[in-house]
Amino acid sequence: MKTSILLLLLILTSCSKDSSGNSISLLPPETQTGANTFGVTINGKVYVPRDPTGFNVGPSGKGMVFWASPGSTDWDELEVKDGKSAVGFQMFIHIQNLKTLGVQQYVLKQSNFQNGIDSVSFSNIYFKIWDSAINNYAYYGSIEDQGEINVTRNDTINFITSGNFKGKFVRYDNPNNFIIITDGRFDIGPGLHNTIFP
Repeated sequence: MKTSILLLLLILTSCSKDSSGNSISLLPPETQTGANTFGVTINGKVYVPRDPTGFNVGPSGKGMVFWASPGSTDWDELEVKDGKSAVGFQMFIHIQNLKTLGVQQYVLKQSNFQNGIDSVSFSNIYFKIWDSAINNYAYYGSIEDQGEINVTRNDTINFITSGNFKGKFVRYDNPNNFIIITDGRFDIGPGLHNTIFP
Protein backbone atom coordinates (compact mmCIF):
# COMPACT_ATOMS: atom_id res chain seq x y z
CA MET A 1 0.00 0.00 0.00
CA LYS A 2 2.81 2.41 0.92
CA THR A 3 4.59 1.57 -2.33
CA SER A 4 1.45 2.29 -4.37
CA ILE A 5 0.92 5.65 -2.68
CA LEU A 6 4.58 6.59 -3.17
CA LEU A 7 4.43 5.58 -6.83
CA LEU A 8 1.25 7.61 -7.38
CA LEU A 9 2.79 10.61 -5.62
CA LEU A 10 5.93 10.32 -7.75
CA ILE A 11 3.90 10.20 -10.96
CA LEU A 12 1.79 13.21 -9.99
CA THR A 13 4.75 15.35 -8.98
CA SER A 14 6.78 14.48 -12.08
CA CYS A 15 4.20 16.02 -14.45
CA SER A 16 5.36 19.52 -15.35
CA LYS A 17 3.79 22.50 -17.00
CA ASP A 18 5.18 25.42 -18.99
CA SER A 19 4.72 29.08 -17.97
CA SER A 20 1.31 29.23 -19.66
CA GLY A 21 0.00 26.31 -17.59
CA ASN A 22 -0.03 23.76 -20.44
CA SER A 23 1.52 20.33 -20.13
CA ILE A 24 4.97 20.28 -21.67
CA SER A 25 4.84 18.73 -25.13
CA LEU A 26 7.17 16.03 -26.32
CA LEU A 27 8.90 16.13 -29.66
CA PRO A 28 6.98 14.20 -32.29
CA PRO A 29 8.86 11.28 -33.81
CA GLU A 30 10.74 11.80 -37.07
CA THR A 31 8.45 10.37 -39.74
CA GLN A 32 8.10 10.50 -43.52
CA THR A 33 4.39 9.73 -43.80
CA GLY A 34 2.84 13.18 -44.21
CA ALA A 35 1.73 13.22 -40.56
CA ASN A 36 1.68 17.05 -40.44
CA THR A 37 3.98 17.26 -37.45
CA PHE A 38 6.77 19.59 -36.37
CA GLY A 39 8.93 19.86 -33.29
CA VAL A 40 12.09 21.55 -32.09
CA THR A 41 13.81 22.08 -28.74
CA ILE A 42 15.12 25.58 -28.06
CA ASN A 43 16.85 26.32 -24.75
CA GLY A 44 15.42 23.15 -23.23
CA LYS A 45 11.81 23.89 -24.22
CA VAL A 46 9.94 21.87 -26.84
CA TYR A 47 8.02 23.90 -29.41
CA VAL A 48 5.23 22.43 -31.52
CA PRO A 49 2.62 24.20 -33.65
CA ARG A 50 -0.54 25.44 -31.94
CA ASP A 51 -3.27 27.31 -33.79
CA PRO A 52 -3.54 30.97 -32.78
CA THR A 53 -6.59 32.29 -30.98
CA GLY A 54 -8.00 35.80 -30.90
CA PHE A 55 -8.29 38.49 -33.53
CA ASN A 56 -4.68 39.43 -34.27
CA VAL A 57 -3.29 36.09 -35.47
CA GLY A 58 -1.72 37.07 -38.80
CA PRO A 59 -2.69 36.07 -42.32
CA SER A 60 -2.51 32.31 -41.86
CA GLY A 61 -4.31 31.87 -38.56
CA LYS A 62 -2.78 28.36 -38.37
CA GLY A 63 -0.13 26.74 -36.22
CA MET A 64 1.66 25.47 -39.35
CA VAL A 65 1.53 26.51 -43.02
CA PHE A 66 3.65 25.33 -45.96
CA TRP A 67 4.03 28.16 -48.47
CA ALA A 68 5.07 27.66 -52.10
CA SER A 69 6.79 30.33 -54.16
CA PRO A 70 4.81 32.34 -56.69
CA GLY A 71 5.61 32.40 -60.38
CA SER A 72 9.02 31.36 -61.66
CA THR A 73 10.93 31.59 -58.37
CA ASP A 74 11.83 28.32 -56.66
CA TRP A 75 11.47 28.29 -52.89
CA ASP A 76 9.18 26.74 -50.32
CA GLU A 77 8.73 27.88 -46.76
CA LEU A 78 7.43 26.26 -43.62
CA GLU A 79 5.91 28.71 -41.12
CA VAL A 80 5.32 27.36 -37.62
CA LYS A 81 3.91 29.19 -34.63
CA ASP A 82 2.67 28.62 -31.14
CA GLY A 83 -0.31 30.93 -31.22
CA LYS A 84 -1.96 29.77 -28.01
CA SER A 85 0.70 30.75 -25.52
CA ALA A 86 0.96 34.35 -24.38
CA VAL A 87 4.68 33.95 -25.00
CA GLY A 88 4.65 31.69 -28.06
CA PHE A 89 7.17 31.40 -30.83
CA GLN A 90 7.31 31.63 -34.62
CA MET A 91 9.77 30.05 -37.06
CA PHE A 92 10.29 30.30 -40.82
CA ILE A 93 12.21 27.53 -42.61
CA HIS A 94 13.03 28.79 -46.12
CA ILE A 95 14.17 26.04 -48.54
CA GLN A 96 15.60 27.29 -51.81
CA ASN A 97 15.22 25.11 -54.95
CA LEU A 98 13.25 22.34 -53.22
CA LYS A 99 11.19 21.69 -56.36
CA THR A 100 14.26 21.17 -58.54
CA LEU A 101 16.73 19.59 -56.07
CA GLY A 102 14.35 17.51 -53.93
CA VAL A 103 15.78 15.12 -51.34
CA GLN A 104 19.17 16.34 -50.16
CA GLN A 105 21.01 18.37 -47.56
CA TYR A 106 20.50 22.15 -47.84
CA VAL A 107 23.29 24.10 -46.15
CA LEU A 108 21.94 27.07 -44.19
CA LYS A 109 23.02 30.53 -45.24
CA GLN A 110 22.93 33.84 -43.36
CA SER A 111 19.34 34.85 -42.67
CA ASN A 112 18.14 38.38 -43.37
CA PHE A 113 15.27 37.84 -40.87
CA GLN A 114 12.67 38.10 -43.64
CA ASN A 115 10.28 35.53 -45.03
CA GLY A 116 8.63 34.77 -48.35
CA ILE A 117 9.75 36.80 -51.34
CA ASP A 118 11.65 39.17 -49.02
CA SER A 119 13.92 36.38 -47.81
CA VAL A 120 17.42 35.94 -49.20
CA SER A 121 17.57 33.54 -52.16
CA PHE A 122 19.26 30.83 -50.12
CA SER A 123 18.07 28.24 -47.63
CA ASN A 124 17.86 29.84 -44.19
CA ILE A 125 15.92 29.78 -40.93
CA TYR A 126 14.87 32.49 -38.55
CA PHE A 127 12.64 32.47 -35.50
CA LYS A 128 11.41 34.54 -32.60
CA ILE A 129 11.08 33.34 -29.02
CA TRP A 130 10.06 35.10 -25.84
CA ASP A 131 12.93 36.53 -23.77
CA SER A 132 11.77 37.26 -20.23
CA ALA A 133 14.93 39.33 -19.58
CA ILE A 134 13.71 42.01 -22.00
CA ASN A 135 10.00 41.18 -21.67
CA ASN A 136 9.76 40.92 -25.46
CA TYR A 137 10.58 38.64 -28.36
CA ALA A 138 14.17 37.96 -29.42
CA TYR A 139 14.90 37.13 -33.05
CA TYR A 140 17.49 34.53 -34.10
CA GLY A 141 18.67 33.66 -37.62
CA SER A 142 20.85 31.08 -39.29
CA ILE A 143 24.56 31.75 -39.73
CA GLU A 144 26.42 31.20 -42.99
CA ASP A 145 27.37 27.50 -43.40
CA GLN A 146 26.68 26.61 -39.75
CA GLY A 147 23.59 24.47 -40.10
CA GLU A 148 21.52 22.35 -42.45
CA ILE A 149 18.06 21.30 -43.50
CA ASN A 150 17.97 17.62 -44.46
CA VAL A 151 15.02 16.89 -46.71
CA THR A 152 14.53 13.13 -46.37
CA ARG A 153 11.38 12.84 -48.49
CA ASN A 154 9.99 15.15 -51.17
CA ASP A 155 7.13 13.26 -52.77
CA THR A 156 5.46 15.53 -55.34
CA ILE A 157 2.83 12.91 -56.21
CA ASN A 158 1.58 12.36 -52.66
CA PHE A 159 2.46 15.91 -51.51
CA ILE A 160 4.74 14.85 -48.65
CA THR A 161 7.83 16.79 -47.56
CA SER A 162 9.75 15.52 -44.54
CA GLY A 163 13.08 16.24 -42.94
CA ASN A 164 15.07 17.55 -40.05
CA PHE A 165 17.24 20.57 -39.29
CA LYS A 166 19.98 21.76 -37.00
CA GLY A 167 22.35 24.66 -36.72
CA LYS A 168 23.77 27.64 -34.90
CA PHE A 169 21.63 30.77 -34.79
CA VAL A 170 22.63 34.32 -33.91
CA ARG A 171 20.48 36.92 -32.21
CA TYR A 172 19.44 39.81 -34.45
CA ASP A 173 20.41 42.57 -32.01
CA ASN A 174 23.37 40.85 -30.32
CA PRO A 175 26.02 39.13 -32.49
CA ASN A 176 27.50 37.48 -29.38
CA ASN A 177 24.31 35.64 -28.40
CA PHE A 178 23.79 32.21 -29.99
CA ILE A 179 21.34 29.33 -29.82
CA ILE A 180 22.20 25.84 -31.06
CA ILE A 181 19.43 23.58 -32.35
CA THR A 182 20.13 19.86 -32.80
CA ASP A 183 16.74 18.16 -33.09
CA GLY A 184 14.31 20.01 -35.38
CA ARG A 185 11.98 17.84 -37.46
CA PHE A 186 9.00 18.21 -39.78
CA ASP A 187 6.66 15.95 -41.74
CA ILE A 188 4.25 17.81 -44.03
CA GLY A 189 1.50 16.11 -45.98
CA PRO A 190 -1.86 16.55 -47.66
CA GLY A 191 -4.57 18.05 -45.52
CA LEU A 192 -2.22 20.42 -43.67
CA HIS A 193 -4.66 23.30 -44.13
CA ASN A 194 -7.37 21.25 -42.37
CA THR A 195 -5.14 20.00 -39.55
CA ILE A 196 -6.02 21.39 -36.14
CA PHE A 197 -3.06 22.14 -33.88
CA PRO A 198 -4.54 22.31 -30.35
